Amino acid sequence: MIVIGLTGGIASGKSTVSRMLLEMGAAVIDADKVGHEAFRSDSDARDEVVTAFGSDILGQDGEIDRGKLAEIVFEDLEALDQLNRIMHPIIRRMVERQIDEYRSQGSEAVVLEAALLIEAGWTDLVDQVWVVISPESMVIERLQSQKGYTEAQARARISAQMPSSERSKHADAVIHNDSDIASLREEVERLWRNALAGGPGLAQRKSASRMAWTDEIREILAQRKARVMTGTGRRLSAVLLPIYKKGDDYYIVLTKRSEDMEHHKGQVSFPGGAYEEADGDLRNTALREAFEEVGISPDDVEILGTLDGEVTATSNFTIAPFVGAIPYPYEFKVSAQEVQVLIVAPVAALLDPLNFRPQTPDSEGRLHPWGYFRYGEHKITGITARILKQFLDLVFP
Repeated sequence: MIVIGLTGGIASGKSTVSRMLLEMGAAVIDADKVGHEAFRSDSDARDEVVTAFGSDILGQDGEIDRGKLAEIVFEDLEALDQLNRIMHPIIRRMVERQIDEYRSQGSEAVVLEAALLIEAGWTDLVDQVWVVISPESMVIERLQSQKGYTEAQARARISAQMPSSERSKHADAVIHNDSDIASLREEVERLWRNALAGGPGLAQRKSASRMAWTDEIREILAQRKARVMTGTGRRLSAVLLPIYKKGDDYYIVLTKRSEDMEHHKGQVSFPGGAYEEADGDLRNTALREAFEEVGISPDDVEILGTLDGEVTATSNFTIAPFVGAIPYPYEFKVSAQEVQVLIVAPVAALLDPLNFRPQTPDSEGRLHPWGYFRYGEHKITGITARILKQFLDLVFP
């Protein structure tokens, strides 16, 4: 049995695609309907949500009024995180049971339709990820005609979601819903035939690999050309993303910078700094800085590849990120002058959707389309978060 994860933004057309697949013979699990079921009055989830958000969210029938709940959580990111922490594990377990039931019945294919398939970290439940995307102008028109939204309301809903470009990075197939219904059906039928023919998804291709983990990462990074940032007047710099494997688990090394540092003081970052002529190249800059800050010897680093360069807005640096494998166990030697805290973060924790927000609020509460991570008491923001997200999306999709 093949399991297809179907996702897309608001009014992208994923429900239309889901109906087409149902007509073609797929069993369909609608995660939104599963969520409705999880809210029923005799469920543990219902009681937990009422305890967290108060009895004011209940309707006259004693059931949770999803409209009232939405008013709370979409005005408060912390409240939304709290709701997700309660509901995502419960809905996931319900979805897993349904998938197992279809498998035991001998179903040929199951489609999991979930708007938050990627954000909730449910891609491991499926064999292929299909993403439906539509031009923003068409999405706005649909929301206005079908939902009665104003243009401002439509744009607010769109900006609150993961961008289509980001979703597409996780996709085995991208369905462009930008024409008529006949063209859409033709595309869906083609993908459906390919899926039944046994075309593997990303998860299957990666699990089939038997090469060393360092070679796997090197191969993944080598499949794309990393963006190199240039610009007159900008200072060159480089960072190292150190990673090691302990058993079946991966760990990434970061630092919290000292308050005495000239730039980005007190922020979580990767070991790194400004280029010096004696370095010869930016790769050596990353290695030198990692040695100076946390005591990682250049001889102990196996460079696996590079990630897209970044530019800092405040300090006017271009940053070249290098990914380097280090051995385990490792005896770090932290420079108290440059580093407040050495942070060793498990990749599993960073991949937990509850530890990542796809948008960052500024001091005035406006949301911006760059995300941030939380790991324990640490908040990983800005360019470090962008570099980290890029690496995780590429290597651990």
